[in-house]
Amino acid sequence: MKLAVEMAVMELDGEWNAVAVGEDSSKFRGMMRLNESAADIIKLLAEETTNEKLLADMQTIYPDNTADELTRGIDVILAKLRAEGLLEE
Repeated sequence: MKLAVEMAVMELDGEWNAVAVGEDSSKFRGMMRLNESAADIIKLLAEETTNEKLLADMQTIYPDNTADELTRGIDVILAKLRAEGLLEE
């Protein structure tokens, strides 16, 4: 799986945001407000990945969180991306 559009993820004034860039900006015209872990998930989804690799990468970034906590957060973000048509599977 990976993002269906190219997205730029940035922190502005302490808030994380993602926007579609380039030609993909016509496919998704909004801006997504994110927390830091959601921003990391979106960055990881720029390349083809699997659920297992996504979890492993997030465990490296957030070693103090349990696999269950990270899985729940990943599932929430993936569901939102699916709902917006922003995820290729």
